[in-house]
Amino acid sequence: MPDRISEKLRETATAWHLRLETAAEEDWIAFTDWLEADPAHNLAYEEVLAQEDEMDVVLGAADFPEPRAEEPREEPATGEVRPGRWKWGALAASVVAAAALTFQLVPREASYAIETAAGETRTVALEDGGQIALNGSTRLLLDRNDPRSAELVSGEARFAIVHDASDPFVVTVGEDRLVDVGTVFNVTRDKEWLRVGVSEGAVRYEAGSNGIVLKPGDVLIADGSGARVSDRSMASIGSWADGALVYDGTPLTEVAADLSRATGVPIALSADLQDRRFSGVIQTTGDANAIATRAADILGVSIDKTQEGWTLER
Repeated sequence: MPDRISEKLRETATAWHLRLETAAEEDWIAFTDWLEADPAHNLAYEEVLAQEDEMDVVLGAADFPEPRAEEPREEPATGEVRPGRWKWGALAASVVAAAALTFQLVPREASYAIETAAGETRTVALEDGGQIALNGSTRLLLDRNDPRSAELVSGEARFAIVHDASDPFVVTVGEDRLVDVGTVFNVTRDKEWLRVGVSEGAVRYEAGSNGIVLKPGDVLIADGSGARVSDRSMASIGSWADGALVYDGTPLTEVAADLSRATGVPIALSADLQDRRFSGVIQTTGDANAIATRAADILGVSIDKTQEGWTLER
């Protein structure tokens, strides 16, 4: 990590990491605000996560002796330390020292992952002022040695990229590449298809030797049958990152998938809703039940809730 990250900032990032283990909704909101306030905040937080991973490796490889059973005896009133406790303290100190030495000697991996849980969103600030917003159940790979690249492994992300004609930002999705041409664009990756929508600027989609330039309002869907482009409202592309799902004649199958990412709950459609389309706006603030109730009212459907997931029905 760059030397410009101060010790005080590392301490703040560490405090956030510990706090998030038992965080409430307002804590996550405050944490997101802190991350977005300065790109250095995200760098510091990623360093804390990376150091934790490295410590896990060191502790996993450490050979700890089995503790010996001791005869019960009274503790001296003077507070004198028992030899057994001193030994464990020395062992812990040696592990910490070994970990510190490991951090100095073993080069850190250039590639690192940023992930969100189901129903969770997160925004990553890039060094050049750009941003990447991650929707729920998303895994994104970044490279410390190449800040102008990213790989979307799964899920959905909205990229707001600062354009540099001499060094274009490249998003890799499986075998395909998306090359920024000064842009805000949204990418969704499923096991069987890829969807790219452009709301500002342009993106060049590259698959092998073939290339397609996507302009504002263009949405490309690529699957086993090839790639095809359709028109969408620019306001609907990546709108989830602003707390709303905007639709214009969109199939309910897509709406249900978006609601699944927003709530973290698998949402399916009954057979009689498979061909239905929807135009309108669904706000995604609040918890899963609030979002689902709001969506059901707007869509004019009911919800059948089970332990396996929810089904939208007529």
